[in-house]
Amino acid sequence: MAKKNFGVIGLGKFGTGVALTLMQEGQHVLAIDKSNEKINGVKDYVTSAKQADATDKDALKEAGIVNCDAVVVAIGKDVDASVLTTLNLEELGVSYVVAKANSEQHGKVLAKVGADRVIYPEVDTGKRLAWQLMSSDVLEFIELSPQYAVKEVEVPKQFVNKTIKHLHIGTKFNVLVLAIQRGTERTVVPSTNLNFRKEDKVTMVGKTEDVKHFCEHFRIK
Repeated sequence: MAKKNFGVIGLGKFGTGVALTLMQEGQHVLAIDKSNEKINGVKDYVTSAKQADATDKDALKEAGIVNCDAVVVAIGKDVDASVLTTLNLEELGVSYVVAKANSEQHGKVLAKVGADRVIYPEVDTGKRLAWQLMSSDVLEFIELSPQYAVKEVEVPKQFVNKTIKHLHIGTKFNVLVLAIQRGTERTVVPSTNLNFRKEDKVTMVGKTEDVKHFCEHFRIK
């Protein structure tokens, strides 16, 4: 899988977790926070760590944020700083911005000023826990274990108009097709006789190294 340059702004528990996980997965990470103490806490574990006030557009530019393929705005309770930082990234031309929101209203403002994706960590965690409580032990194990990965990908062009059975995905790559998203319809555990279409999105599950190998083989980012 090709390496990308990621920026993480705000090094609370959430931001630090994102930054360290990206590093563990072999990506390049630029970590930014206005607290020198927080920068010192991660500088030995990320590609680059810069102390900067993200509400200052020039400071962000000087830190190198424009070189990032994607940036996560993980600023905590300071809504004004979160919104202004997201606006700065939009004006600097950062191609993909993910912003953490503390409320629905906060999220709406972030989307309006340029966030490509707004996330609600506490809500998302709660939903995931609810599904885990209702799921089988196997799915819960997959969700929680670092040895396994669940990844949604664009269908490889080699799969179009072919079936799961014909492609022998399980035996060739040791991954399973967990679901197929086709427009607004999602088919969970699809039939092996189902034909892939070029607009499909496929959710794969398997051991982390096998999912990575699958993505590398088909040059999926």
